[in-house]
Amino acid sequence: MSEYFPLDDRPFRLRMGLRPLDLADWLEIDGDRDADLALKAMLVAERYQDVVAIVDDPGARSAVDAACEELLAEVAAHVSPTVEGAFHPIVAAGLSTQEDWAVMLPVGGRLVLAAACVCFPTRWVLGTMIGKPMTGVHQHVAFYDEHLARPVDAFFDRLNVDKPVWRLNWNLMDDPDLFQPVAKHNSAVPNPAISATNVGERVWLRVERQTLRRLPDTGAIVFGIRIHQRPLAALLDHPEHLSTMRSAIVNLPEPTFAYKGIAAFAEALDQWLAVHAL
Repeated sequence: MSEYFPLDDRPFRLRMGLRPLDLADWLEIDGDRDADLALKAMLVAERYQDVVAIVDDPGARSAVDAACEELLAEVAAHVSPTVEGAFHPIVAAGLSTQEDWAVMLPVGGRLVLAAACVCFPTRWVLGTMIGKPMTGVHQHVAFYDEHLARPVDAFFDRLNVDKPVWRLNWNLMDDPDLFQPVAKHNSAVPNPAISATNVGERVWLRVERQTLRRLPDTGAIVFGIRIHQRPLAALLDHPEHLSTMRSAIVNLPEPTFAYKGIAAFAEALDQWLAVHAL
């Protein structure tokens, strides 16, 4: 089980939080691999349009295909691909790793999300993002335009092949499903199934480990997303983490609080944290 805990008690600001990535650690493999890959295979078979998207631009298709083929070759240098050539290479890459993948390329003079296989989205819909620049992809993220749009664009411009990076993002979720493009419960109102007595088992800390690297041949930027999650009760041995979590939630501005969907269980969670935090 992942020990990632990216919350802190500093005053809120949306940050990139980039760290250097050793390519030996590009992919993460754990005991959930077989189950995760089986779920991905099922989603690709039954909900292909929901988990795979490729930009609809004939003039860009050869460049997109070449970038996805290079991604698959890079994946194959780390793990054995689990599927044969019947799939588009972006799908083959997704079915071979616990990571989801997004490929960004210049199309029509601007960097856009050109291809993706995302089986484990955290409440965002892939089909609405394909072909969009980063500001469009992140339009649902509170304060992205104010805090991150310019730094992200500048970072992509200067990202070097030999300088891959990684970062962490966190959410609190009342549903442990890995495939979660939308919330099952209206996250703006309290979930009646969650109380102060069961919130530790009913709310999950969901962490995205995100990797970014530029591919050497095509120059495409590849974004990997690996989901790690655990119920809050798994943090009971770390009351200092629970204390940090309580402060981090208090520090969230209202738009971010709403974006993260915490209102669905906020009161129950605060009561639980008051008891168990350091």
